[in-house]
Amino acid sequence: MDNQALIQLSTNLVEAAARNGASLISSKIATAKAKKEAKETINELEEIIADLLSDKSEMQRIAQAYEQELIAQKITEKDIKYITENLLPIINDLVPEDNKEQFEQLKKILSVETLTIMQLIGFNYKKAIGEPLTILLRKTIESKIPVDSKVNSDYVLSMANIAMDKEATNRFLALTGREPLD
Repeated sequence: MDNQALIQLSTNLVEAAARNGASLISSKIATAKAKKEAKETINELEEIIADLLSDKSEMQRIAQAYEQELIAQKITEKDIKYITENLLPIINDLVPEDNKEQFEQLKKILSVETLTIMQLIGFNYKKAIGEPLTILLRKTIESKIPVDSKVNSDYVLSMANIAMDKEATNRFLALTGREPLD
């Protein structure tokens, strides 16, 4: 769930709570009781009850959505131990020798104690650690892919030719959404 969805949930919760304020409900009941006809009073009271039940259902739905968001971010103690015992050796094997110092720092962040403390204070470590690990792994894999020097040299030559021609440079800048040269 993204931040926009959480903001919307919060807005819905505030609206439902405002509709159910004690003074607002009391005033609606007092207004309903002030009616001269019993049938009209009963109808208004039934409407108030229906609104309260509807708002209760909405608040329960919002609470469940919040709960799902928290569950999605929470890692169990078993998961934390699994990560520290199994993932770190795999990452260690993948990290190049010149990045071993960074890996040692990563090990401290991925310790059982650190992950547990971060979770207790509400830190979203799946996003903070999982996404950077994904990027690190992607870059490590990409660094192992042989580079086609013909493609790179063709690109460099094309860019050099564009740079030497002012009109071509302006067309390139326009295509990339930038301001043309004077």
